[in-house]
Amino acid sequence: MRTTTRITLFLSAAVLVLFTACGSGDTQASSASAADATDDPIAIVNGRGVPRSLFERQLQQQLQMYQAQGMEINAEQQGILEEQLVDQLIARELVLQDGAARGIAPTDEEVQAELDAIRGQFPSEEAFQDALAQQNLTLEEIERNIAEQIIIEEILESDVLAEARVDEAAAREFYEDNPSFFETPDQVRASHILLLTQGATEDERAEARETIETILSELQDGGDFEALAREYSEDGTAERGGDLGFFGRGQMVPEFEQAAFDLSVGETSGVVETQFGFHIVRVTDRMEAGTQSFDEVRGQIEQFLGQEVQQDAFESYIERLREDAEIEILL
Repeated sequence: MRTTTRITLFLSAAVLVLFTACGSGDTQASSASAADATDDPIAIVNGRGVPRSLFERQLQQQLQMYQAQGMEINAEQQGILEEQLVDQLIARELVLQDGAARGIAPTDEEVQAELDAIRGQFPSEEAFQDALAQQNLTLEEIERNIAEQIIIEEILESDVLAEARVDEAAAREFYEDNPSFFETPDQVRASHILLLTQGATEDERAEARETIETILSELQDGGDFEALAREYSEDGTAERGGDLGFFGRGQMVPEFEQAAFDLSVGETSGVVETQFGFHIVRVTDRMEAGTQSFDEVRGQIEQFLGQEVQQDAFESYIERLREDAEIEILL
C-alpha cells in the first residue's frame, strides 16, 4: 500500500515538538509562568511567556538534524522554519495551559517511572549525566519535561485523538477508490548459496567454480540446502540457510532474477554466474500477481486514514484554543 509522508511529517513537526520541548516553566502543570517573561520570550500566550531559550534549543536541534542528513538550509528556509517552530511552541503552551485548567497533573510516581525508563536507555548513570551536560539540561528540567509530556499525552489521547476513528465504511470506500494501491506483483521467495569472486584471480575463480559444482552435486544427491548454505555461502544469508525472502522483478541482478523466476517452487538451479560470483538458487515459495483483499489490508487502511483524521482533529483542537487565547508574537 502506498502512503504519503504529509501526515507523519505534521505529527512529527507539531506533536513531537510538544512532546520533546525541554527547559521551560515552573513545577506546576503549565510550562510557562509570568516569571518566564524575563527570559526574553518569543511570544506571550494568555499572559505567559514562551521563553526564547526554549525556542533556540529547539531550533538548533532541528538545524542539526538537517545538517546530519546533509541538507543545507538557506536564510529564507530558516525563516520559514522559525515561523513554524514559533507556531508549534505556542500550540504546546496552549495545550499545557488547557491541561492546567482541567486540573491534569501527573503524580510523582508517574514522573519517576518515566525518568527511570529514560535512565535505563543509558549504559550507566555517568553516561546519563554526561548526556544532560551535553544538552545543557538539568535533572529538574528533564523531570518538568516528563510531567509536561504526560499532560499533553493524556489530553491528546483521551480527548482529541480518541475521537478520531475510522469506520469500516470509510476504509472500504478508500479500498474501492484506490485499487492500484493494493496490487501485488509476482514475487518469489528464494534461497541461494554464493561463492564470491569479485576481485578474485583466475585461479581463485577456477577454484570457486570447482567448489560450487561440488556443492551442486551434493544437492542433486539429496544434500540439505540450508545446511550447505550455512557451511559454504559467503554472504550474510548464510546464517539463515541462504534465505533471501520474497522479492519481485527488478530487485536482483538480471542473471539471478532470470534463474529465480524460471524455477518452480522446490526446484534448484544449476550454477548461476553474476557480477558477485557463483550462485545456486532454490525457490521456496511464490506469490502470483494479484490484488490484496479488503480484509488483508483493512488494518493498514484504517491506520493510514486514522492519521489523517487525527491530524484534522489535532488542528481543530489547537484552532479552538487559539480562538479563545490572547497571543502576542514577539520574535
